[in-house]
Amino acid sequence: MHLNELTERDFDLLTRSTSKFHIVHCPRSHRYFGHSPFRFERLRALGFNICLGTDSLASNEDLSLFAEMRHFQKSGPGIAPEQILSMVTSNAALALGKPHVLGRLRTGYWADMVAIPFSGLRENVFEEIVALDTAVTMSMVDGEIS
Repeated sequence: MHLNELTERDFDLLTRSTSKFHIVHCPRSHRYFGHSPFRFERLRALGFNICLGTDSLASNEDLSLFAEMRHFQKSGPGIAPEQILSMVTSNAALALGKPHVLGRLRTGYWADMVAIPFSGLRENVFEEIVALDTAVTMSMVDGEIS
C-alpha cells in the first residue's frame, strides 16, 4: 500500500487499526509528485512494515532500488544504512509473504542476489551498498547467473 499524503485523521485511523499491513514507499516518485515528507518514523512507531520500491517509469528515469535507497537516505536523515538496506531485502520479503526464503543470504534461501563493486572508501559496508551509483556487476536469479 502507498501512503503519500497522510493527515492527522489518517493517523488516528491507523493508530486504532488492529491489523498492520505493509507499506511501500517510493522516494523518487514521492518527490516527483511533490508530496509532503514521508512520515517514516511515525509509521514505523505504529508497527508497520515499511519497504522501498521504484513505482514506475512514469515518475522515475529508471527502476533502480539503489537510487531509491540513496534518495531515501538523503530525505530521511539519521536512518542507518543497515535499516535502509533491510527495506529492500528482508522487509520486502516479509511483504511478499516469503520471509523464510527471500531477503537474506542463508542456507535454504533462494539464490536471488546481485554483486556490486566495493571501493572500500567507506568504513561501513552497508553505507557502501546504499551509496552505489554504478551498475551491478552480476545478478543471480534462482541460482542462475544472468
